[in-house]
Amino acid sequence: MESSGTSPQVGKTAFTKTRVQLEQKHFPQGVTPDMIWLLDDIEELLVKAHQVGCQTAERLVPQAWSNQSAFGYAILSAERAGLDAGNINRLVRSMHNRLDMITLDEAAEAYRKSSY
Repeated sequence: MESSGTSPQVGKTAFTKTRVQLEQKHFPQGVTPDMIWLLDDIEELLVKAHQVGCQTAERLVPQAWSNQSAFGYAILSAERAGLDAGNINRLVRSMHNRLDMITLDEAAEAYRKSSY
């Protein structure tokens, strides 16, 4: 197990030191081969659990906001609502101004207060 910014060897060395400390704490009389196998199995399961957790976290991270995404949502919604090209163009031009002048929090508040 390695932390970001360290080489694999440094991460492995730190983990080995931690494992030895755990062995000394929980098995002060020493470890038998069966205990070592058990610790190896636990280590392997913890590594797998960590990997699954990282993969899950990556899927749950919100997508980055971009003005282009907002324009895309507006255009797709306007087309779905049957607006013609002229009205969609007016909407996009108006949005350019609003995106430059209004924060994300202000826009969210306007939506929450609207009747839409």
